[in-house]
Amino acid sequence: MTRDGFRNHESSAPSVIGPGFVEEDGVTEQALVYLPSERAQRGDAEVTVEFRRIDDGRLVVLAYTSLDALVDGCGDRQPWVSLPAESIGEIVQASGADEVLWNQALPAEQRRESSAGGNA
Repeated sequence: MTRDGFRNHESSAPSVIGPGFVEEDGVTEQALVYLPSERAQRGDAEVTVEFRRIDDGRLVVLAYTSLDALVDGCGDRQPWVSLPAESIGEIVQASGADEVLWNQALPAEQRRESSAGGNA
């Protein structure tokens, strides 16, 4: 069993965020969630979200209610993607994940930190 119930990071899940999750022009002020992801570039058609398998075998989506919470939980070098909060259920269903863990801090050995250890 590893610290905080997380196993070592396994490979990412299949790409599940495609064009259907992109905000439409003119949409303003909607609640966003922030998900750890593989590095992506602006304009990419899809983004690969990172998933974690916890000690009891469940596959979970890590979701954060703010960018600050994601940095606090995953480290300042963690790539991320934001999407409308109402999309999280669809992401879970499409990916086959068992549940969402909100604002979860990863164990130190799984965090992506800058070499200085602070926000870069």
